[in-house]
Amino acid sequence: MLFLTSEGRVHLGWRLSGFFGLTLLVALAWEGLTQPSLMGGAFGLLAGALAAGTILLWVDGRKPGALGFYLSHETATESVRGMGLGVLIGMIVVAGMALAGGVTWEARSGSMLSWASGALGAVLWFTIPAAAEEAFLRGYPLQALTEAYGPLTGIAATSVAFGVLHLGNPGHGVLQFVNVTVAGALFGVVYVKTLSLWLVTGMHVGWNWAHGYLADVLVSGLDVADAPLYEGVTGGPQWLGGGAFGPEGSVVATGVLVAATVTFWRVEWLRPGRSASDAGSLAEMAIQGINRKGVPA
Repeated sequence: MLFLTSEGRVHLGWRLSGFFGLTLLVALAWEGLTQPSLMGGAFGLLAGALAAGTILLWVDGRKPGALGFYLSHETATESVRGMGLGVLIGMIVVAGMALAGGVTWEARSGSMLSWASGALGAVLWFTIPAAAEEAFLRGYPLQALTEAYGPLTGIAATSVAFGVLHLGNPGHGVLQFVNVTVAGALFGVVYVKTLSLWLVTGMHVGWNWAHGYLADVLVSGLDVADAPLYEGVTGGPQWLGGGAFGPEGSVVATGVLVAATVTFWRVEWLRPGRSASDAGSLAEMAIQGINRKGVPA
């Protein structure tokens, strides 16, 4: 049948088309009602992805929490855990660049109080865009592709899409595209291992915050935060300092991201919590082999 499988379920292509169509419709409607801005666009994308994903999961008889943003006592702990991992990986990149001379810092005016308040504000600022991108790619699309074709295909497809989303950013090039795509693979691996968009979004926020505020350098070519007390300056050859794209344009990031992706794919401690297991993700069956053996079933 054109629209339905032999089991009476809507074909994957139509479901994905419906997801992206409805998401963009809501995002465009939100943009039409508000003043254009980076944050406003991110909020519209998040609202659209949540609405579209929830509707499609409902059609399959699943609860809204199956998307990965379930509400439970584990919500906060998974978010904080993810942010800690993101900050750790992001700062390993910065440390490697600093040791190689790819980033330095200059003193600026300010106080520890202003730094602390700015740090909290930066976390909040980075959260909506990160949640929007995760819901848009690692929400329903990664689940549906993983259910149909397995985790490797789901991760690969959504990672390339993640790279494509950043093609218009300042300072973009081939290495930058590769790094953003590998970062997408890292986030994808973490989702299929944990089924938690809270944890993945926390990682995404932590990664961006570590670069944009803690190190005070560019994030994907954008200067979106400014920390008091110091100013990060990338330098050296573009392959090391990242040029106008920031650390995500450095070969140091390539090595760290690849190592983190492979490590997280193999570790046994990264697995769904009780709330994630109970949420009913479309990908839940496909990840069982990974969590048993570290490789796809």
